[in-house]
Formats: sequence, C-alpha cells, structure tokens
Amino acid sequence: MDISTKWYGAAGATLVAAGITARYVSKWRRRRYLRSAGPKDNGPRGSRYYVGLDLIDPFAVRKRPCDVAVLGPDLNCTFEKWNYSEDGLGIVPRRALGRSFIMGVDGPQGLAGQPDATMRESERLVNAPGRTPYNLPEPGKPYTGFLKGSVLLFYRLVTSSSRFRLLGLDDVPASDANLIEVFPGGAWKIVSDQPLPPKRTVDGRSARVDVLSSLGITFASADLPTDDQLDAALAAWTAYSFDQGRAKIEGLSPEIDYAAGAVREGFIVHPLSRGAELVEPDVAPV
Repeated sequence: MDISTKWYGAAGATLVAAGITARYVSKWRRRRYLRSAGPKDNGPRGSRYYVGLDLIDPFAVRKRPCDVAVLGPDLNCTFEKWNYSEDGLGIVPRRALGRSFIMGVDGPQGLAGQPDATMRESERLVNAPGRTPYNLPEPGKPYTGFLKGSVLLFYRLVTSSSRFRLLGLDDVPASDANLIEVFPGGAWKIVSDQPLPPKRTVDGRSARVDVLSSLGITFASADLPTDDQLDAALAAWTAYSFDQGRAKIEGLSPEIDYAAGAVREGFIVHPLSRGAELVEPDVAPV
C-alpha cells in the first residue's frame, strides 16, 4: 500500500510538499477539535462514566493484568483489573457496562505517519518516553512490547465494531468521541502544584492521592492505591476533563493504514492546568 497518497492526499506532489500540506490540514483539524472541546456550561453529564486504562507490556515474560480506574458521575473512583486481549475482549469494566462512557488509554494509539519518523508528533509535543516510529520497533528495543500491544489494541478497537469512536478518526469530533489516548506521566506535572515524590514510594503514592482528592475524586476504598492504579485514575480524570472541555489536544489526526494493520499518528489528550483557559492556535486551512 502506498501510504503517502492516502496519508497526505497529495498524489503527484513531492514528499516535502505533501508533508507541508499534511501539517496545515492537521493543524486546521486540530483547531476544529479544540473548538468542539471548548468549555461547556452544562456541568457534569449525569449518567456518564470515565474509564482510565493503564496498559502493560502484554509480551513480557511475567505478564500481569492491566489496572483500570472507573469514575462515576460523582467522581467516586473504583478499581478493576483487565487481562490484556488484543481484540479488546472484556475491556469495558463492569461498572461502566450499559452506560455512556469515555475511555482514556495510557498507551500509543498508532504509528508515526512518515517513513523516516522516529516518533509521532503528539509524543514529541508531550515529551513521552515511549516513542512510536513508522514501523513497530524490533524486539529488544525499549518499550517494544508495550508499544506493539497498544497499537494492536487500538486498531482492533476501532475496526472491529462501532462501540469505540476514536477522537479525530474519520473526523470524529470531541463531542462524539469515547476513546482517547492519554499520558498520565505528563499529566501529573500539569495537575500538581509542586514536584511529586517518586511514584512507587509510599510518599509518592500518598501525594498523588492528595492531588486527585483536590480535583474532586473520592475513593471507594481506604487502601492506598498502587502507582499503576493512580495512573489509571488520572487517565480517567483526563477523560472527564476532556468531556468537560478542560483539555488540550496535541498532535496529528489519526488515520487507518489497513496494510500495516494500524492507526497512524493520533492525538494525545492532556488536562488543562488549574485556572488555565483553552486557547485555539492561530492556524487557518490552506
């Protein structure tokens, strides 16, 4: 498959010209998504649930379940486990079954859009440590299993049924999307007023509970959550912030590359810092 024609929509043009066109078109699309994700006046949606999924490396020798956090309309947080399955079997937690939900996944949704790229634009913008190139990385490189498992999962979720609507894919706007990519590692720095202790320490976990509590989240259990559970909780809160128009959308629009069996590029959603206002970039279509 000649992805350059599909991806840039510039048949007969040079690769450089195609790349420039893609950047302008994607920035224009991003502007539209930002507008549709602007602050809402209708408050919390009474029956909507927010799911945060902290993905693991499904190809690791010692596999473990993924941690899932669920926020109800009242922002009460509960935790569940999900055994990774590439087809997404059982990915919607029990508490959200049969309800309207938005799922934030801590993992890359797709591959880079250009053959010489070493990362996606969204990963560059948020300084993510896991960087997804044009092709899935070879075994033995950092984050290989994690990146592969996440890319394969997103592809199956958006191509196997109509349950999941990925932000930006086929022009799905923020108002209709129920699947987004998030990055808790960067989001903690946004929502915290000060640097946090290492996340695997007791002090670090306690500090993160305090941050989430200050955001209005309550916990169904008095037990101190693990670091992965806390990342999942922040992923769920990012989905809530996105629903409330209190989020920023970074990166390039996603597209399906059926030949590669993967999404290409795609947005990362970050919560806004406290008191910040959403400002659209001054970019117009060409």
